[in-house]
Amino acid sequence: MIALLLAAAALPHITPDGWGKVRIGMSQAEVAKVLGARLAGEPLDSEEACVEKIADEFPGIWFMFQEGKLTRISIGEKSRVTTPRGTGLGASADDVRKAYPKGLKAEPHYYLGLPAEYLTFWTTPKKRGVRFETDARRRVETIHAGDDSIELVEGCA
Repeated sequence: MIALLLAAAALPHITPDGWGKVRIGMSQAEVAKVLGARLAGEPLDSEEACVEKIADEFPGIWFMFQEGKLTRISIGEKSRVTTPRGTGLGASADDVRKAYPKGLKAEPHYYLGLPAEYLTFWTTPKKRGVRFETDARRRVETIHAGDDSIELVEGCA
């Protein structure tokens, strides 16, 4: 149990600016180099395309690139990554509201409706933020961080 807690504590936090040394605005090559891992996913056909990539070494984390630059980092699928305020997957919507008491924008979930919702906190309005997606049990199931692409409901689709 102690080893699991230490491993989780050693993980970098996800922030509106990035995850560890991975920073919003980096190219795919820069992200792969910083991670020391190969990015897998759809090939980037042009600088205007949007693609989402994963690195097998970092399960539960995926990276969105638009116009060749990293715009969003998402965590899900049982990731133990948290925000600097300690909010991670499985947290309640109330926990998110307590961690981000001022400036949190709440909206009904596009597919699930209420009580599922999107809780969005901007550090720089529409430029840098973090978005928490909650499920019908009001538990965080996905966290997105980055630029205004955090509001895209279906990622690149």
